[in-house]
Amino acid sequence: MRIPYGYKLVNGEIAMDGKQAEVVRSIFAYYLAGASLGKVVDMLFEKGVPSPTGKSKWTRAAVDKLLNNAKYIPMVGLTTYMDVQFEKDHRCNIDYDQTGHPRKTVRYQSPVLEMK
Repeated sequence: MRIPYGYKLVNGEIAMDGKQAEVVRSIFAYYLAGASLGKVVDMLFEKGVPSPTGKSKWTRAAVDKLLNNAKYIPMVGLTTYMDVQFEKDHRCNIDYDQTGHPRKTVRYQSPVLEMK
């Protein structure tokens, strides 16, 4: 089991890591303030915050996974976590059909298929 960013193992118990927990809170706050995933990545890079894997720059996918992870509820609070989930849903540009499957608004056909 991998311990999530912002937590650490202390005497066999999982506890919050103060400095990383503050980074997690700032990620949630920055996103709620209107920043895109890319802007959050840029903010972390400017502050010199290494990614969970130790690289100098975070990825948008890492920030997205962090924002979706319910394990951060004790760290940021249920209200903030849910506000982020609603905000992410509001910003989503994927359209869904009646069965709940994502769909594109325009369908393209390969030119190869049109020749036949």
